[in-house]
Amino acid sequence: MTRRQKLIIYSYGLLCALIIGAILGGFYLLQGWLIDVVWPGPTFRPVFNAAWIVLVGALIYLTQRTTGQFPKALGLIRADLAATGTSNYRYLLLQMIVPAVMLTSGTSLGPEATLVSSTCLYGIWLGDKLRYIDRNWPAIHQQGTKRLLRVILTPHRYLLHRSPADKHKSLWTPCMISYFVFGILAFYLTCKWGGEPSVIVYLGRSAWHMRDLLWLPLIVLGSWLAGRIYLRLMVGLRHIITGRLTHDWSLLVFGGIAIYLATLFTPAINFSGMHNFHLLATSWQQQTNGFLLLRSFLKLALLTICLNTGWLGGDIFPVLFASTAQGIALSHLLPQLDPIFIIAVCAISMGATILESPLVAGGVMAIMFLPPNLLPVSVITTGCIFLVDRGYQRLNAKYGDQFAILRL
Repeated sequence: MTRRQKLIIYSYGLLCALIIGAILGGFYLLQGWLIDVVWPGPTFRPVFNAAWIVLVGALIYLTQRTTGQFPKALGLIRADLAATGTSNYRYLLLQMIVPAVMLTSGTSLGPEATLVSSTCLYGIWLGDKLRYIDRNWPAIHQQGTKRLLRVILTPHRYLLHRSPADKHKSLWTPCMISYFVFGILAFYLTCKWGGEPSVIVYLGRSAWHMRDLLWLPLIVLGSWLAGRIYLRLMVGLRHIITGRLTHDWSLLVFGGIAIYLATLFTPAINFSGMHNFHLLATSWQQQTNGFLLLRSFLKLALLTICLNTGWLGGDIFPVLFASTAQGIALSHLLPQLDPIFIIAVCAISMGATILESPLVAGGVMAIMFLPPNLLPVSVITTGCIFLVDRGYQRLNAKYGDQFAILRL
């Protein structure tokens, strides 16, 4: 491969990465704009809410019957990639439009599932396109610039899937990593230039002291236990729903009714947790424990219902929203400690347990919601959750049924 060939292929890939990042940023702006248009304020609108949810439900049912569920599950993408070397990215643009409309119904879900799924599919498409150009470069080059432009300007043609012989090769080559970085930059700039407000919402200022760390192990264990219980309840609710409702339309109706009731009586639990996180940084810190615990429980219940009835979306922000509400309630019980310190430890520990991903919970909380001086606490808490999970797995493997109450 000549240097010129490498430069052309890399430059084309970089341009595609920037365009993909901008498209994903456009999706994020679109879903936020649609929510603001459909839900301009906390107005009690029983007729409008019902009509809108019915329309969105009909759209979901139509797509389920024609193109499949959107966004496409990450597990399904991985399975396709392992079996065939690619995945179906034919409906990528539709995959972003339908979820953007679906999120306006008030689902207790976020846009992150669509962003992750679409990013993976775009990455697979880009790999297929670059692979075709690389493998067929002599023929393309021989036919001249017109042929090259036809190949690079036709996104749905001239693709080469990864062959079984290439399955051992990692997708994360230096070039693909650089494309990913530039794609993130394009996403960020698109959101910024599109007027999207900052996603960073600090829960408050922290004046924690070293003596507060003495309470950290106890708070971690208590929050981990609460997370295990909530996760078990969520799994139990999922089994009830999927066991009693066996038709797609009945699942959609049940999920729509749950969303509708929430829009009327507890609108703060609708939408992504990110959409309402400002409440946790302001007025909810003065709410009673009963109020906070009830909203946290209802948030997780609505999240579970939506995810298992066809109203799909992301679960990271909803779970962290509910976990943070639990942390605020706990801070009321320990007034001698720094409240933001307690909220941070509880939210990371409980969120990591429910999401089954300490790095995601700890990273998102540390970057987006906690003041910078709590970074060491976030790192320590995330590490503690890793240790607790590993210890639990060993005890569960050794003693079995004695830990059945916590087994999922």
